Amino acid sequence: MNEIIIRKATIEDAYDIEYVGAQSWYESYSDYMPKEYLDYRIKTVKEKIPRAQKYLQNKDTYYIAVFDNKVIGILDFEISTNEQFSNYGHLISLYVLKEFQNLGVGKLLFKKAIEEFISMGINDMYLECIDNGPATGFYEKYDGRIVNRINYPISSFSVPANIFIFNDLKTILKKIEKNTNYSI
Repeated sequence: MNEIIIRKATIEDAYDIEYVGAQSWYESYSDYMPKEYLDYRIKTVKEKIPRAQKYLQNKDTYYIAVFDNKVIGILDFEISTNEQFSNYGHLISLYVLKEFQNLGVGKLLFKKAIEEFISMGINDMYLECIDNGPATGFYEKYDGRIVNRINYPISSFSVPANIFIFNDLKTILKKIEKNTNYSI
């Protein structure tokens, strides 16, 4: 049985990161965003490699999930720069290719973000999630509470989104560690 490996991303992972981001949006958000925009993201993956490489150069909180030498999930997080959520961690993105969703990959990436925030002395986290999107139930399962609804800007349009907060990350980590399968 092959295992899922979670590791820090490097600049050599830029293409895979751009691909997983674009493909997972295409697969998961077709009911929420214009098809033209999702098509554009897929078509411009290679063009975005230099931007991704530059972003990754000084980023030590970007991780990838690898299965069978293939990047199947991505995770980006940081200490919040939002005044409303000072002393919080900000989960910027967590995406998994559709064929690997509901297999524990997202849970592993989510767990990694929480572990890293705890190691930084942060015990609360927030994120933005498309309103009623495919990840809503996952975040609610791990004690995420919606504290605000916003119009989240994306390119030339916006989508309704929720801001979730997670308090007491140590307790949430214990909940994640119960009944978790880490291999496919």
